[in-house]
Amino acid sequence: MDDSTGGARAIMPLTRAQRVLAGVGGLLFAGLAALGGYGSFASVRDVAEPWFGAQAWIVPAGVDLGILALVSVALLLEWLAMPMPALRWMAFAFTAATVWLNISAAHGDITGMVMHAAMPVLFITFIEAVRHAIRRRAGIAAGTVREGVPVARWLLAPFSTFRLWRRMVLWQITSYPHALQAEQRRRHALALLDDHYGRKWKTKAPADVVWMLKDGVMLDEALTRVTTLTTPPQPEPEPPAPAPKAPPKRAKPAAPRGVATDNEARALAIIDAEPNITGAELGRRLNISSRQGQRLLSRLSSPAPAS
Repeated sequence: MDDSTGGARAIMPLTRAQRVLAGVGGLLFAGLAALGGYGSFASVRDVAEPWFGAQAWIVPAGVDLGILALVSVALLLEWLAMPMPALRWMAFAFTAATVWLNISAAHGDITGMVMHAAMPVLFITFIEAVRHAIRRRAGIAAGTVREGVPVARWLLAPFSTFRLWRRMVLWQITSYPHALQAEQRRRHALALLDDHYGRKWKTKAPADVVWMLKDGVMLDEALTRVTTLTTPPQPEPEPPAPAPKAPPKRAKPAAPRGVATDNEARALAIIDAEPNITGAELGRRLNISSRQGQRLLSRLSSPAPAS
């Protein structure tokens, strides 16, 4: 089961105003019980007198004390999250018996019957309200109280709401917002399968995934599986292309032989006319670099080797 099922929740403590109101309600309930018991005591005693004689007072006293004891124990068990319906129904039965005995004392008078039945009915109504509050808080603390589905959703989408409510009951989903979130995730997974497999996705998808989505259970695992199934495979990245090789450097073309011979002839003429000329000046006059002029000067100025 995923985390959408809810669980035990923290209960906000009663505020000061709520505690005061609960105390006032308790005092009024005690007064109601006292007045009801006092009002029915004489009537029930008179009805029981033919059978019990001077001990007839035991009947109304025992019935009223029995009702209070049953109600007290039933409320305590509700508070401890261990309800026992038999105690509650037994208290109702004794209360109904008291009402019947009081009505019998009215001897068929409608007004008297209503007055005799009014306070026992108020007593039972108050007890049921207290029991509901105790059971609700105990159930919230234990995580067993299921939140109701709003009436507006039942009216706008009755069929899907029934399926949502059914899953809440079957899988003990106590929180209505959590149930809505689970339903949204379930429908998202269904949409992915329908887009990937088509309308017959139930016959093509894995059986366990179909079961999870159909019953609305294990939705975390189901959505992970569906995402894996419907995600297209990613293409492998292509290796990077090799960098283009730089073109080889080409050597500078040498000067044509005719040009070199002409420069040497001109250089010899200049050196003969100016023996102290520098290589830089020779290069400038021949329109060549200073370095070439220096090498040409060194080569032409050196004496020829002896034969």
